[in-house]
Amino acid sequence: MKIGENKVVTLEYKVYDAKTKEILEDTQELGPYFYIQGFGQFLPKVEAALDGKAKGYKTSVEVSMEEAYGPYDEDLVEELTKKDFSEFDDIYEGMEFVVELEDGSEMISVITEIDGDTVYTDSNHPFCGRDLLFEVEVADVREATEEELDHGHVHFYGFDDEDEEHEGCCNGKNHEHGEEHKHGDGNCCCHKK
Repeated sequence: MKIGENKVVTLEYKVYDAKTKEILEDTQELGPYFYIQGFGQFLPKVEAALDGKAKGYKTSVEVSMEEAYGPYDEDLVEELTKKDFSEFDDIYEGMEFVVELEDGSEMISVITEIDGDTVYTDSNHPFCGRDLLFEVEVADVREATEEELDHGHVHFYGFDDEDEEHEGCCNGKNHEHGEEHKHGDGNCCCHKK
Protein backbone atom coordinates (compact mmCIF):
# COMPACT_ATOMS: atom_id res chain seq x y z
CA MET A 1 0.00 0.00 0.00
CA LYS A 2 1.25 3.47 -0.87
CA ILE A 3 1.07 6.61 1.21
CA GLY A 4 -1.71 8.92 0.13
CA GLU A 5 -4.50 11.01 1.54
CA ASN A 6 -6.30 9.40 4.51
CA LYS A 7 -3.66 6.70 4.95
CA VAL A 8 -2.25 6.05 8.43
CA VAL A 9 1.53 6.23 8.30
CA THR A 10 3.85 4.76 10.91
CA LEU A 11 7.27 6.41 10.87
CA GLU A 12 10.61 5.75 12.46
CA TYR A 13 12.84 8.79 12.29
CA LYS A 14 15.75 10.74 13.66
CA VAL A 15 15.68 14.52 13.54
CA TYR A 16 18.83 16.61 13.71
CA ASP A 17 19.71 20.27 13.89
CA ALA A 18 20.75 20.66 10.25
CA LYS A 19 23.58 23.06 11.10
CA THR A 20 25.15 21.51 14.20
CA LYS A 21 24.17 17.87 13.45
CA GLU A 22 22.96 17.56 17.06
CA ILE A 23 20.36 14.81 17.33
CA LEU A 24 17.15 16.25 18.70
CA GLU A 25 14.82 13.28 18.67
CA ASP A 26 14.92 9.58 17.88
CA THR A 27 11.86 7.35 17.66
CA GLN A 28 14.03 4.34 18.53
CA GLU A 29 14.03 5.76 22.05
CA LEU A 30 10.52 7.22 22.09
CA GLY A 31 8.50 4.85 19.94
CA PRO A 32 7.23 5.27 16.37
CA TYR A 33 5.23 8.27 15.20
CA PHE A 34 1.75 7.80 13.72
CA TYR A 35 -0.17 10.29 11.60
CA ILE A 36 -2.87 10.49 8.94
CA GLN A 37 -1.49 11.72 5.61
CA GLY A 38 -3.13 14.93 4.44
CA PHE A 39 -4.44 16.01 7.87
CA GLY A 40 -1.60 18.46 8.52
CA GLN A 41 -0.29 16.40 11.45
CA PHE A 42 3.31 16.34 10.29
CA LEU A 43 5.52 18.89 8.61
CA PRO A 44 4.20 19.49 5.07
CA LYS A 45 7.62 19.08 3.43
CA VAL A 46 8.07 15.65 5.05
CA GLU A 47 4.53 14.56 4.15
CA ALA A 48 5.14 15.65 0.54
CA ALA A 49 8.40 13.67 0.40
CA LEU A 50 6.58 10.53 1.57
CA ASP A 51 3.52 10.81 -0.68
CA GLY A 52 3.24 7.77 -2.94
CA LYS A 53 5.89 5.82 -1.05
CA ALA A 54 5.44 2.42 0.61
CA LYS A 55 6.54 0.49 3.70
CA GLY A 56 10.32 0.24 3.89
CA TYR A 57 10.99 3.52 2.08
CA LYS A 58 13.84 5.56 3.58
CA THR A 59 14.86 9.12 2.86
CA SER A 60 16.40 12.26 4.32
CA VAL A 61 14.54 15.56 4.22
CA GLU A 62 15.97 18.97 5.06
CA VAL A 63 13.39 21.41 6.43
CA SER A 64 14.27 25.06 6.86
CA MET A 65 13.31 26.92 10.02
CA GLU A 66 10.64 28.78 8.04
CA GLU A 67 9.16 25.50 6.74
CA ALA A 68 9.39 23.88 10.19
CA TYR A 69 8.51 25.73 13.40
CA GLY A 70 9.64 29.26 12.62
CA PRO A 71 11.89 31.56 14.60
CA TYR A 72 12.01 31.59 18.37
CA ASP A 73 9.38 34.03 19.70
CA GLU A 74 10.28 35.79 22.95
CA ASP A 75 6.61 36.82 23.32
CA LEU A 76 5.78 33.17 24.04
CA VAL A 77 7.98 33.20 27.15
CA GLU A 78 6.03 34.27 30.23
CA GLU A 79 6.71 34.97 33.88
CA LEU A 80 3.82 33.72 36.04
CA THR A 81 3.31 32.94 39.72
CA LYS A 82 2.46 29.72 41.51
CA LYS A 83 -1.04 31.13 42.11
CA ASP A 84 -1.59 30.90 38.34
CA PHE A 85 -1.30 27.11 38.73
CA SER A 86 -3.67 26.72 41.67
CA GLU A 87 -5.74 24.10 39.82
CA PHE A 88 -2.72 21.76 39.69
CA ASP A 89 -1.84 19.47 42.60
CA ASP A 90 1.84 19.86 41.84
CA ILE A 91 4.00 21.76 39.37
CA TYR A 92 7.60 21.10 38.35
CA GLU A 93 10.18 22.14 35.80
CA GLY A 94 9.52 20.37 32.50
CA MET A 95 5.78 20.06 33.17
CA GLU A 96 3.56 20.62 30.15
CA PHE A 97 0.16 22.24 30.29
CA VAL A 98 -2.45 23.41 27.80
CA VAL A 99 -3.00 27.11 27.22
CA GLU A 100 -6.35 28.12 25.70
CA LEU A 101 -6.02 31.05 23.32
CA GLU A 102 -8.54 33.84 22.73
CA ASP A 103 -9.66 32.29 19.43
CA GLY A 104 -10.52 29.02 21.22
CA SER A 105 -7.49 27.13 19.95
CA GLU A 106 -4.99 25.54 22.30
CA MET A 107 -1.23 25.35 22.53
CA ILE A 108 1.16 23.45 24.72
CA SER A 109 3.41 25.33 27.11
CA VAL A 110 6.15 24.00 29.37
CA ILE A 111 7.45 25.18 32.74
CA THR A 112 11.11 25.98 32.18
CA GLU A 113 12.04 27.23 35.64
CA ILE A 114 10.56 27.70 39.11
CA ASP A 115 12.26 30.33 41.24
CA GLY A 116 10.49 30.75 44.58
CA ASP A 117 6.97 31.92 43.74
CA THR A 118 7.91 32.80 40.14
CA VAL A 119 7.16 30.30 37.36
CA TYR A 120 8.73 30.77 33.92
CA THR A 121 6.95 29.17 30.96
CA ASP A 122 7.71 28.79 27.26
CA SER A 123 5.13 28.07 24.57
CA ASN A 124 7.63 27.91 21.71
CA HIS A 125 7.97 24.57 19.99
CA PRO A 126 11.25 22.98 21.16
CA PHE A 127 12.57 23.08 17.58
CA CYS A 128 11.82 26.77 16.96
CA GLY A 129 14.74 28.66 15.45
CA ARG A 130 16.34 25.57 13.91
CA ASP A 131 16.81 24.21 10.42
CA LEU A 132 16.06 20.50 10.66
CA LEU A 133 17.21 17.30 8.99
CA PHE A 134 14.90 14.28 9.16
CA GLU A 135 16.08 10.74 8.46
CA VAL A 136 12.83 8.81 8.04
CA GLU A 137 11.76 5.24 7.38
CA VAL A 138 8.19 4.20 6.60
CA ALA A 139 7.45 1.38 9.04
CA ASP A 140 3.85 0.81 7.95
CA VAL A 141 0.99 2.19 5.84
CA ARG A 142 -2.69 1.31 6.22
CA GLU A 143 -6.13 2.69 5.55
CA ALA A 144 -7.50 4.98 8.25
CA THR A 145 -10.72 3.77 9.85
CA GLU A 146 -13.91 5.83 9.60
CA GLU A 147 -13.59 6.57 13.31
CA GLU A 148 -10.03 7.84 12.86
CA LEU A 149 -11.10 10.06 9.99
CA ASP A 150 -14.05 11.39 12.02
CA HIS A 151 -11.84 12.08 15.06
CA GLY A 152 -8.95 13.42 12.99
CA HIS A 153 -6.24 11.32 14.61
CA VAL A 154 -4.82 7.79 14.72
CA HIS A 155 -6.30 5.23 17.10
CA PHE A 156 -4.54 2.16 18.40
CA TYR A 157 -5.75 -0.94 20.20
CA GLY A 158 -3.80 -2.94 22.76
CA PHE A 159 -3.51 -3.90 26.39
CA ASP A 160 -2.59 -1.96 29.50
CA ASP A 161 -0.58 -3.18 32.48
CA GLU A 162 -3.52 -5.20 33.81
CA ASP A 163 -4.03 -6.77 30.37
CA GLU A 164 -7.39 -5.06 30.04
CA GLU A 165 -8.35 -4.22 26.49
CA HIS A 166 -8.37 -0.51 25.78
CA GLU A 167 -8.37 1.85 22.88
CA GLY A 168 -7.11 5.33 22.38
CA CYS A 169 -5.26 7.65 20.08
CA CYS A 170 -1.53 7.71 19.82
CA ASN A 171 -1.12 10.74 17.58
CA GLY A 172 0.16 13.54 19.75
CA LYS A 173 0.13 11.61 23.04
CA ASN A 174 3.90 11.58 23.06
CA HIS A 175 4.58 14.39 20.66
CA GLU A 176 5.18 17.65 22.40
CA HIS A 177 8.08 18.39 24.78
CA GLY A 178 10.80 16.94 26.94
CA GLU A 179 10.96 13.17 26.86
CA GLU A 180 7.97 13.12 24.55
CA HIS A 181 7.73 13.34 20.79
CA LYS A 182 7.48 16.82 19.41
CA HIS A 183 5.53 16.71 16.17
CA GLY A 184 1.94 15.81 16.96
CA ASP A 185 -0.99 17.98 17.79
CA GLY A 186 -1.03 17.35 21.53
CA ASN A 187 -4.41 15.62 21.55
CA CYS A 188 -4.96 12.38 23.40
CA CYS A 189 -8.13 10.45 24.09
CA CYS A 190 -7.01 7.18 25.64
CA HIS A 191 -9.81 5.28 27.33
CA LYS A 192 -10.80 1.74 28.21
CA LYS A 193 -13.58 0.00 26.38
